Amino acid sequence: MARQRGRVVLRRIEDRRRRGICFRKRRAGLVKKAEELAVLCDADVGLLVINPFDGTFQRFAAPATVCVAAAEQQMK
Repeated sequence: MARQRGRVVLRRIEDRRRRGICFRKRRAGLVKKAEELAVLCDADVGLLVINPFDGTFQRFAAPATVCVAAAEQQMK
């Protein structure tokens, strides 16, 4: 008997430690998917993720020069 996937109920994770772990894992998966989209579809992809815990950010751009330049232009 095949096990079917159920729908996950999305709601805020109350435990700060578990929320941080989930954030890091999902951020890594999101960056990986953005990179795959850029490579497989030859798409211009820009991604900016701001860490809610310490305010730092991570960015991904492909092609790097085009997306980063566009983002910097928007920030001004």
